[in-house]
Amino acid sequence: MSAANGHSAPPALLGQALIDAIKQAVREELDSQPQAQKELLTPEQLAERLNVPRTWVYERSRAGKIPTHRIGRYIRFDFQEVVKSQKNLLTGNHK
Repeated sequence: MSAANGHSAPPALLGQALIDAIKQAVREELDSQPQAQKELLTPEQLAERLNVPRTWVYERSRAGKIPTHRIGRYIRFDFQEVVKSQKNLLTGNHK
């Protein structure tokens, strides 16, 4: 089959679409597994990194103002998620 009769283009486009779909699925899977990809901090470690009181971390977590990961009875925080959430609050972008 040749490009002149139009039969080679669709399989190439389908192949690229499949590759793009696989890439997107892999990205989504990696994003959905924060514990496997990111270091989780204790409230004390987060407070130290942000240079805020430990009570601020607990208050914000309880109020749902910062992303919190629960592991049994413990709470942990991903530093990048917390920073991003605070930037979103400052810019009015509440995603």
